[in-house]
Amino acid sequence: MLYPTTGSTITPNIHSGLSTQIVVKVGRTTVGAIQRLQISQTREMSTWEEIGTDGVVEIHPKNATKIDIQVTRMVFDELRITEAFSRGFVNLQAQRVPFDIQIIDKMASRTKEDAVIHIFNNCWFKDYSPAYQSDNFLISERAGITCEYVTTMRRGHSAVTGGARGISYEYDTVERATDVKGQRGRLDSADFQ
Repeated sequence: MLYPTTGSTITPNIHSGLSTQIVVKVGRTTVGAIQRLQISQTREMSTWEEIGTDGVVEIHPKNATKIDIQVTRMVFDELRITEAFSRGFVNLQAQRVPFDIQIIDKMASRTKEDAVIHIFNNCWFKDYSPAYQSDNFLISERAGITCEYVTTMRRGHSAVTGGARGISYEYDTVERATDVKGQRGRLDSADFQ
């Protein structure tokens, strides 16, 4: 049966993402005890408008994509949040070297090798907020992390499959390659012109 407006197929199987199928690693260290991990990718748009007709001629990105991660973690295994991310410091002023965060999403895979892997490259802690509350014995910490760029792949290739519906994509070569390799700027994508 075909669902009338979206093209989705209705089957007795339910395919949804579960947070229990996510592993967060920095290097060889699994972070653990994460209560919340929220990823935000944003970029401003520039609008070119035609005066007199109130028409929008073109919209295009104004600047590079900004990637921010917000993490809330319980103090667990005697590790503060910065230590859990495999860093040898507690206070942000000590960070001198960026790090990569790997998020392994086993939701859509049957094997470990088929998992979708997101790699957030050259990350820096930008804020750190430990919270001590009299009504809660557990210490929860929050940190904001900003990253240079992100790549997503499955088995070293594009993670995009078209889903259960097998959607085909326009501009397939350029966008998939950029997603996997993390190409940035005009020089990186020169071979696509």
